[in-house]
Amino acid sequence: MSTTVRRLRWEDIKDLPESGASRTELVDGELVVSPTASSRHQRICTQLGLEIGLFLRTHKLGDLFSSPVHVVLDEHVHYEPDLCFVANGRRGLIGENYISGPPDLIVEVISESNRSHDTVVKFNDYQRYGVREYWLVDPRENHIRVFTLEGSTYQALGIFAPGDRVRSLIFAGLDLDPASVLIV
Repeated sequence: MSTTVRRLRWEDIKDLPESGASRTELVDGELVVSPTASSRHQRICTQLGLEIGLFLRTHKLGDLFSSPVHVVLDEHVHYEPDLCFVANGRRGLIGENYISGPPDLIVEVISESNRSHDTVVKFNDYQRYGVREYWLVDPRENHIRVFTLEGSTYQALGIFAPGDRVRSLIFAGLDLDPASVLIV
């Protein structure tokens, strides 16, 4: 007897109830559930959101979203990034309940429980689907890595430690010291 496993689609999970206890994502049609982020993880996300949000408020470049925000890259690939940004000219991606397509920026704070999920799996999918800039905030290594899409491949723009200033092609003029967000 043969068993066929069907790949899940966004349509299959979009109406599942939200849970503050977990993050639900689709990776190539497979449901991946992650536990709630640690308090440090959440503090970093909040502080980074505040810093970027102040910059956006001044420059009016687009919309910043924080988790849980649903980003549907295709019917079998759906993520809930920690932060994502959609530029003004691409607001058509923003639906009532999810973002349909690649945002301009995605920020993930690396969790020790799923380090390779952020640094390999999501990295490859965000690159493949055309997310223009990807930030990996690493609490263990105490730095922020910024990658920008050149053609169809991510190139490292830099690794920024406390005392540095984060460089971003999307947020030209942003003055962000990682020390202000990598709080203990």
